[in-house]
Formats: sequence, structure tokens, C-alpha cells
Amino acid sequence: MELLSQLHPPMVHFAIALVMIGVFFDIAGFVLKKDHLKHAGFWTIVFGMLAVWGAAFTGHQAEELVEEAIKGTAAYELLEKHEEIGEILPWAVTVLGLLRIYLFFKSKDLLFIVYLIAGIVVAGVIGLQGRIGGKLVYEHGVGVKGKGVQIQEKYHNHEDEE
Repeated sequence: MELLSQLHPPMVHFAIALVMIGVFFDIAGFVLKKDHLKHAGFWTIVFGMLAVWGAAFTGHQAEELVEEAIKGTAAYELLEKHEEIGEILPWAVTVLGLLRIYLFFKSKDLLFIVYLIAGIVVAGVIGLQGRIGGKLVYEHGVGVKGKGVQIQEKYHNHEDEE
């Protein structure tokens, strides 16, 4: 279980990048009328769909390891929100991916616009999910072993300069 939970950070970063870049490629391909960008968007979304499931699975493993330790804290409430979104996102990205696969074979401009709007919404939710995950790690230290360096305190205080 712990090994799988340690795979959560890299899986998450792949999922975020693939879905967001895939939507970007598809928007660019649609606007610029470039099929090679749409093809790049297609493959990126398909691999993003797989990565999101990996991120959700490893995230569940990570959540199991830290949940009891942070119960009753502000971090726990964030973790619950992160978990709720994490249970919905794989399904949303799967629907998005299946729609994209359909559109790869049956090009329909109106439906492609619907797909792009849905893709922007899903990418936004992925961004929100990443923000919550970042707060859990960087503000609350959830899942961090040993003593971490407080980056904000050490590097963001510029009053000492001069």
C-alpha cells in the first residue's frame, strides 16, 4: 500500500499535464484548423484518461495512510474535499475521453465545441484538485516524511535583504 501511495505524486502530475495539454492541443487544432494538433490532442487525452485512473487509485492508497493521523484538523477537511473531487474526476475525464474517441472517428464541429467546453471545465476542476493537493502537502505537510523546510518562511521573506 505504501509503495502505491508513493506513486501518487508522479501519477498526478502526468494526469494534470496530459489532460490540460490535450485540451490545449484540441483547442489549437480546432481554431487553427490543423489536424496534426487535433491528433496530438486525441492521443494526449486518451493517455490522460488512463493517467487519471492511476492518480485516483494511488491517491486512494495515500489517503488510507494519512486519514487517521489528521482526523479533526483543517487538513482533514481539505483531504475529504480532495477525496470527493478525486472520486468524480476519473469518471468526468473518462466521459471526456470517450467523447474525444468518438469525435476522432466522426468529426462533428458542434459536438467538438461541446467537447472543448467540457474539456475546459474538466481542466479547471483538475487545476482546483491540484491546488487542494498542493495545500495538503505544502501548507499542512500531509504525506511528508521527516522535517520539511518551510519554503515560504525561508525564501519569501525579503525584508532581510540589504
